[in-house]
Amino acid sequence: MRSILPSVGAVALCLVAGSASANSTGISGRSGKQSVSCTASGCHGGGGSTPTVTLEGPTALTAGQTGSYSLIITGGPGAKAGLNVATGGVDGATLTAGAGTKVVNGELTHSLPKAFASGAPVRFDFSLVAPATNGTLKVFAAGNSVNGDTKETGDAHANATLDVVITGGKDPVAPEEEGGGCSATSGAPLVMGAVLAMLAARRRRAV
Repeated sequence: MRSILPSVGAVALCLVAGSASANSTGISGRSGKQSVSCTASGCHGGGGSTPTVTLEGPTALTAGQTGSYSLIITGGPGAKAGLNVATGGVDGATLTAGAGTKVVNGELTHSLPKAFASGAPVRFDFSLVAPATNGTLKVFAAGNSVNGDTKETGDAHANATLDVVITGGKDPVAPEEEGGGCSATSGAPLVMGAVLAMLAARRRRAV
């Protein structure tokens, strides 16, 4: 009987390789919005020097306006860089990919890692369409700096956020209170007024 162990080993190798390949071409859910870091992606275990990550772009937009933004990664292991960007705070914002990036699950990530050139920072450009609702939109970003050896160790990431004030749109709708929007305190004067009116009518009839 032939052993199935070589076949099982080959399948396992393909699964691991597929996972690593998927992460090298970008991943969502690691921007810091969900409190999950790049070291939890199954591809980067940390251990490298921490890079500096900054977000640049307008801090105020009108509803529906498009703003141009950049995520800049400086330092760290410094061979290649990747990113994940997401938005929160106000629903309805749209991220649009720039060169070397793509949109996955409504978030922005790299298509392939971008190489550092002679120690210069890596820059990922993208755009954002402001939502229709007024408020403070928060942009969450994670920048990864890796040593390029395809191993988990020796890589590092850092996070950045940017607040963008949205105006010129509709105001957010306040959540309705339980019980159809009428609280007990607001209904009490109405009930008391009805009782007093009934008592006054009885007194008039008695007279």
